[in-house]
Amino acid sequence: MSHPLPSVFHPSLTTVRLEQVARWLLDELYATEDDLTRDTDNGYTRGCTTFGRQKNRVVKEWRSRQFEWLGVLNSNNDLVFTIGDVPCRFSNDDASNPSKDAVLTANRHQLDFFTEADKGKPARFCFVIDRTRGHDDSVDPRVEFLGFAASGEIVCRWISSEVRVFRIEGQAELPSAVEVNKPQVTPKRRDEGDVNASVTK
Repeated sequence: MSHPLPSVFHPSLTTVRLEQVARWLLDELYATEDDLTRDTDNGYTRGCTTFGRQKNRVVKEWRSRQFEWLGVLNSNNDLVFTIGDVPCRFSNDDASNPSKDAVLTANRHQLDFFTEADKGKPARFCFVIDRTRGHDDSVDPRVEFLGFAASGEIVCRWISSEVRVFRIEGQAELPSAVEVNKPQVTPKRRDEGDVNASVTK
C-alpha cells in the first residue's frame, strides 16, 4: 500500500531534509560496520555502537548550527529531535514489523504534538534504519521515515535512496576532474650511441 509523503501533512518535512538525516544515520551505520570487524565483535557490540554513534551524530549536527531546521528536544538515549517544528525519533528496526519503543510509542517530548494531531493524521514520526530486507549482503540498508496516526496506523512514508555513497573522510568535496590527452604511441628509436654500445659488448 502506498502512502503520501510526510510533507503533505507538514511542509517542513522536505525530501532534502529527510535525505540529510538519513545520510547521517547510514554514515554511522556503515562506519561502525567498517570499524568493528574483530572476532570479538558481534551483533550486540555493533548494534550498541551504531546506535550511540547515530544519536551523537544528530546531536553534533544540531550543535554545529549549520542546519537551521534541526533542533533537539532531548539529547539522552531516548533522543527526540525536530525537523522544523516536528518531533522525530530514530531506530534500527524492521520497518515492516517494528518491535522497538522508538517506533511504537510516543516519547514524553512528542506528547504535545501527539495530542494535537487531528484524527487520521500523523501524530508521531520515526526514522527506521531497515537492515532486514535481504537474507544476504546484496541489499544495502535503507531508511524509512514513517508517520503514525494516534491509532498506530502508518499514514505517511518516505523511503531513502538505496545508493551507498563512498567518500574520503575529512574531505569536503571531491577534487575537480583533470583532462588528460590521449597518449601518443610510437616505436622506440635507438640513437647512434645505443647502436655503438650494443656492438662493442
